[in-house]
Amino acid sequence: MSAQRIVVLGGGVFGATAALELRRRGLEVTLVDRTAGPHPDASSTDVSKMVRMDYGSDVFYHELAEAALDGWERWNRAGDHPLYHDDGFLVLSSTPMSPGGFEYESWRVLRERGYEPTRFDRSSLRARYPLWNAEVYPDGYFSPRGGWAESGRVVARLLAECTREGVKSIVGRADGLAAKGSRVSGARIRVPEGRMVDVDADHVVVCVGAWTPALVPSLSSVLRAVAQPVLHFGVADVDAYRGPAFPPFAADIAGTGWYGFPATGDGFVKLGHHSDGSPVDPDDRGMVSDHHVERARSFLANAIPSLAGAPVVGSRVCLYCDSFDGDLLIDRDPDRDGVVVAAGGSGHAFKFAPELGGIIADTVTGRDNRWAHRFRWRTTGRAGSEEARHTSDQGPTQT
Repeated sequence: MSAQRIVVLGGGVFGATAALELRRRGLEVTLVDRTAGPHPDASSTDVSKMVRMDYGSDVFYHELAEAALDGWERWNRAGDHPLYHDDGFLVLSSTPMSPGGFEYESWRVLRERGYEPTRFDRSSLRARYPLWNAEVYPDGYFSPRGGWAESGRVVARLLAECTREGVKSIVGRADGLAAKGSRVSGARIRVPEGRMVDVDADHVVVCVGAWTPALVPSLSSVLRAVAQPVLHFGVADVDAYRGPAFPPFAADIAGTGWYGFPATGDGFVKLGHHSDGSPVDPDDRGMVSDHHVERARSFLANAIPSLAGAPVVGSRVCLYCDSFDGDLLIDRDPDRDGVVVAAGGSGHAFKFAPELGGIIADTVTGRDNRWAHRFRWRTTGRAGSEEARHTSDQGPTQT
């Protein structure tokens, strides 16, 4: 019997990990994306993403991130250059941490599960992290179990591994799904020359991120494309914004949305902002506004004064595929046999990359997976989202 044929649509972190795992299980896999390498518009494609276990009181995501951290360390050992950096994670609070808040609950869960985050006050913040304005942040903690990943390079490495393992690739854009009776039988791909190519498959795995609601309209009330701004500030003294004194951070994230990363080798500090986001057409995301740059400088003037006057050397509108409740969506389409959707990253999926391929592959092949129950198919949309979690429960994004 010939191997089952799988078409994976989308070569971001969902698609690349899925294609690689499915191929390693002996299936015939074709990966379709609009470019041969990481697509510049994909949310996975950037210089850095956060990797942390800090999820308020949500132990499920804490444990999933814990498992993924083990995976990041395995990937580092297997690669010729580490792409995950275990710099830890600094959580700052503008008010004393208290039960029910993201910062306190994250600190509590870490301690209850055997970790030792270091709590600080103004005095110890000033001593250990001198670039921060200690008058603004009287409380918080540092968790040594966490850090950041070079996200664009991670995806490039995964795609290269796909090629080495025998995953076939097609450069093109998914135009729709083909069907034979009630079963999806493949995908229609528009290749760069403009012609349509039909790719037959036993299963189609939809991993197209912010474009998912357009390709799977039944999810249009569950998922939406939103834009989130990212800025890069140039620094002359790169070493001052790296190492123990300047780890990845979330600055009063539940109230302000600000988070950021140490300086890159190119000499810039990345500052992101998480909010409900602006709904956008993923093919027309726009640009980071001057108003947002002014807001960012105001934050920096208050929190990290030395960065307030730093030049903006880059900006990016990061596309999220947000689910109404913040959970990923990885499941079979109950109305179309042969379709699996893996989407709904909601700004925090990348950190789970070492686990994502297994979750998706188990869903395709019908195996049990300890994480999959949280990512089941949902049809309740935003109008019925009373159970949706707020930003304070999930904490900072991965961007």
